[in-house]
Amino acid sequence: MARPKSYDRQNAVEKACRAFWAHGYQALGVRELERLTGLNQFAIRTEFGGKEGLYLEALKFYSEAAIATAMAPLKDGGLAEITSFLQGLVAEGSSMSSEFGCLIVNTGIENARIGSARLDEAVKFYWQTLEDSFLQALVNAQDRGEICLEMDIDSTAGGLTSAVMGVHAHNRLEGSCGGGRDLVALMCNHLEGQKVR
Repeated sequence: MARPKSYDRQNAVEKACRAFWAHGYQALGVRELERLTGLNQFAIRTEFGGKEGLYLEALKFYSEAAIATAMAPLKDGGLAEITSFLQGLVAEGSSMSSEFGCLIVNTGIENARIGSARLDEAVKFYWQTLEDSFLQALVNAQDRGEICLEMDIDSTAGGLTSAVMGVHAHNRLEGSCGGGRDLVALMCNHLEGQKVR
């Protein structure tokens, strides 16, 4: 007979997300992970397929939350929504800003050393979704006459995505929600300069 679970799966994934976000993947040992999530080694292995499986669940939770909340306004938005998104990256109290940076950025940096194909896939999916969201907002802005038709929106969407990575990395480096404020200001000023007057 299967033993009853002594934990709530969703709650454990959320706790794992916070733990990996704060401490990183490789630096977080299984014993510490047990303490921070309430899971035991058996549950980590059988329920999630080990530490990497739990990490992937945490990444999925993080990504889905960001896509459903932070990125969602970009789909129907324009320049104002892009600017709001960018400013949220360095706003105190914003769900988009953290002294830990971004779990996806941190994962991409760590995975350059780890070399996990599954982690790489999760990271690439997130950034492609963000780039697609920026691109849609830029298409909307062109359609509404907010920006000129000559603007290269594909490269702009890619550039904004790379800049977001830099903002998060700067926040993590400084241990501050506002570490990347100068880069956000630069991006917002650039977008303001592209407006049709």
